[in-house]
Amino acid sequence: MRVLHAMVWAAAMVAGSVYAQAAPKLIRLATLEWPPYTGTLLPQDGLSTRVATVVAKAAGFRLVTASFEWASTVEKGEKDPNFDGYFPEYYTKEREQNCHLSQAMGTSVLGLATLKSAPISWTALSDLSNARLGVVDGYSNGEEFDFLVKEKRQPVEVAPSDAVNINKLKAGKIKGIVIDKNVLDYTLTHVGGADRIAFSSRPIAELSLHVCFKRTPAGLALRNAFDAALKSTDRSKVEADYSKLIRG
Repeated sequence: MRVLHAMVWAAAMVAGSVYAQAAPKLIRLATLEWPPYTGTLLPQDGLSTRVATVVAKAAGFRLVTASFEWASTVEKGEKDPNFDGYFPEYYTKEREQNCHLSQAMGTSVLGLATLKSAPISWTALSDLSNARLGVVDGYSNGEEFDFLVKEKRQPVEVAPSDAVNINKLKAGKIKGIVIDKNVLDYTLTHVGGADRIAFSSRPIAELSLHVCFKRTPAGLALRNAFDAALKSTDRSKVEADYSKLIRG
């Protein structure tokens, strides 16, 4: 009987070892509902999620994500032991000090959205100082704009999400909002209002998108593995394939 038990235990150990070798390691990232880049209701959870998934797989990992409001996304990605980081994050010098940023996995064009019936005329960012603009809590909006806000030379009204800001703009509760062009286009296409809202032809900022891995030795190792796989990934093809998918 002891021999039989030993054989069963040995078989179980071998099976467990094989399973452990076969199961991919995980990259666990916090994110947010930010369509078309990320979102639980989007095909493959959004463009940025698709890129990150392809890159993670090439690096030998399986990507697992969970969505929160942005402030919670950053908090969990930086401090929660259940996460290895968060995405998508803009590059800033401050963020580079707080986490191990991956190489760029996308780009974001930020601009000013207003009602067509009440446009804001501006040439330089300093021209916007007479208008209180909607921004999202915790978002970077480019070094120059953020500097003007910090110096209290640009009044802003903070909201928890882009969706809230868009609704405030449509209701006439705010004169203008700072928002990513693709986010605005996607939202207006799906909830309406494109005939009433204009996006500035002059960008406020063009920012790169990254994964922000924890600033730990483990986070650095994950970042390096991710970057190596990203370097060999044809990102433009992944983006083109995703565009075809969402167009049907």
